[in-house]
Formats: sequence, structure tokens, C-alpha cells
Amino acid sequence: MALRVEATISPKVERKMVYAGANKASYQVASDDLRELAELDIKTERIRLATLRNGKARRNLDQILQEAFLEKSIPDQNHSGPADKEACELAVVMSDGGRYQQFNRGEEKPESDSFWKESRMAILLSMKTKSHREDPDAELPDFLQDVCIAKKLAEMGKVAGENLKADRSDSSDQSPWQRPELLSKDVVASGKSWNEFGPMVASAAWYAGFFKATERVFVSDGSTAIESMQQQWFGTFTSVLDIMHALSYSLAAARAISPEAAQSWECYRRFATLIWQGKVDEVIAELDQHQLELGDPPRDASDTDPREIVRRSGVYYRNHRGRMNYPEYRRRGYPLTSSIMESTVKQVNRRVKGSEKFWSTDGGEAVLGLRAAYISDSEPMNEYWKHTQQTTNGCRAYLAA
Repeated sequence: MALRVEATISPKVERKMVYAGANKASYQVASDDLRELAELDIKTERIRLATLRNGKARRNLDQILQEAFLEKSIPDQNHSGPADKEACELAVVMSDGGRYQQFNRGEEKPESDSFWKESRMAILLSMKTKSHREDPDAELPDFLQDVCIAKKLAEMGKVAGENLKADRSDSSDQSPWQRPELLSKDVVASGKSWNEFGPMVASAAWYAGFFKATERVFVSDGSTAIESMQQQWFGTFTSVLDIMHALSYSLAAARAISPEAAQSWECYRRFATLIWQGKVDEVIAELDQHQLELGDPPRDASDTDPREIVRRSGVYYRNHRGRMNYPEYRRRGYPLTSSIMESTVKQVNRRVKGSEKFWSTDGGEAVLGLRAAYISDSEPMNEYWKHTQQTTNGCRAYLAA
């Protein structure tokens, strides 16, 4: 078993250190766990350095693959994949953002007086689906008509001015309508900008054979940045608007239109039924009528102004009407929600997010990449360690004079 020139530990121990450093709540917890579970007394600083070194090395390998992908022609990028990679039946890409604090020593404190930064994440889902001649779930599910769903919808995106945090966990994966069977999930995470993150996700999807899949779908909440990424890098995918986010705007508009609880809920149920049936144009027409009755909002209208809420809902549906053909998506067996994306964000955030956690640019990028790799079903870290051993010869490389 080959060792790096600078190595002071065996590859097996280093592998345990990196796993603990990338997955435990902190480097201190990683050190404590290694001591208790593996009888390894390793200081937190050594674990940190090993984690960051390997996280950076793995990023460099991904960068090489990404550059090779970007050198391919557009047709090859959009319709091909590795020869040894079989195409899955249904390839699904989802994306969202997380949060972590970034601080680089020597830099001044941000003008915003906050170190919080958005991380970018995406999941690649290989799925098995079943198409139908007709819509298998034409009726709006009962749970979407029950008032118990109101809080969840109001929390999403805070479209009604609610200053709450959504609790979007895996519980919604048990959907009452038919959904495709999940075969595997791989994760991509980074602190880079959306423009830089797009090719990272596209490259990962290409090497996973997603562009060769029979059916290709991109599901998101409709945010401008994610939609731009989809259009640029996943233009051959069917774009689906997460139906729960679509319905959240219906509830916000209904409450703005009818302050009385019973009437607003009846209005929401009517909007929700129309959206479920793919009749978003009828919702837009009704919102336009209510806008006439309420009047246009002033330029300085608050987010809680009923006129502004109705206007914003109408704009949202106009912008995304082409991504809301839900009867057709159900007929083709596509996923309608991004709940699995939401739960993945929580998985990554468990390591990097915290009021007491601050990451340098390089450190945050390394740990985000490692955390994503460790929760990926394809177990890419196994390939990374194999590659590391194959390329380690115990010799120091020198530049020729």
C-alpha cells in the first residue's frame, strides 16, 4: 500500500479521518468519535488538514472531468454520455440552495454585517417510471384540500409575508399520488456562483449517463437562478414546476382576496383544483379580475399588501405556465415535487451550517464537495480512494531544471 511522501499515517487511517471530518458535526466531534469508536487519538487540526487536502484533491479531479465535458460539442453534451454507462429510464435533476457562513482571515467584515452565504446543491435521480394512457390521479388529493396543509404552503417561499421557516422533510415523500421509483441519488454541492455551478451539475449528469436517458426531467421551485441554469445546461429536459410551490402562491392569493378564513380556503381549493388539472390560465384570468377590483399596488407596496400578493401570484403563474402541465406529467410518471431535494439540503447543512461555524472559501468548498460525495448512492469516494492509491508512488516530483 503506497504512502505519500509527507504521510505520517496509513491510507486506512486517513480514510477514516476524512470520513469523520466531512460527516460529523465538527472536527472536535470527529476526533472524539475516532477515539471512542476506532481507538485513534488524533487531534482536530490533523483531521481538518486531511479533510481539506483530500476535499481539494477530489475537486481537482472533478475539474478535469468537467473541462473534458465542456470541450465536447453541444450535440454531444445534450444527447450522449460515457460508452460504458447505461442510460436510466427516467433521469431527474433537481436543484436548490443552502446556507453557511464564510470568513477568510485577513478580509474585512462584509458591509451587510453578515457572513452568511448561499451554497448551491443539486441531486441526480435515476428513476424507474410507468406511463399511463390517461391521468392516473385526475382528482385533487384530499390532503391538498385539508386545512392542515395551509401552514406548510404558507411557509414555502414566504409568499404571504409569513416570517417562518418551512419544515420540508422526507415525510412528503410518501405522496398520495403515484410517483416514480427511486433507484439511486447522487449529490453535487458547492459554494460557487450559479453560473459556475451549472456546468458542474451538467458535467456530473453527463458522466452519469443522464443525457442518454429515455425520459429527462428537471424539477425546481421556479427561482430565476435555477431556471436559468436549467435553460442553459438542461434544455433537453422537461422542466417541471414543483407543485407545492405552485399551490403556495394560490393560498397566498386566496388569503389576500378573501380575508375571511372560510371564504379564503374555498378560494384556495378552487385555485388548487384548477392547477392540479393543468388549467392555470383560468387561475390567471381570475387573478386578473381580482386585481382590477383591488387595484394595482403602488411601487412602495409591502410584501403583505393584498394588491401586491395578487399581482405577484399572477406574475408567477404567467412565468411558469409552460412548466405546469401536471396531468401530462402524471400520465408520463414524472415526479411533481422536489421534497427529496429539500431533505438533501438538510443533510448537507447538518455539516456546514451553524451560527458558530465559519468556513474559508477553500475549506467550505472542500467540505461541501466531500459531504455531497459521502451521501451519494454511487459512492464516488470509493473511486477517489482507489485513484489516490493507484497514483501514489511514494516519490516526490521535482521540476526539471
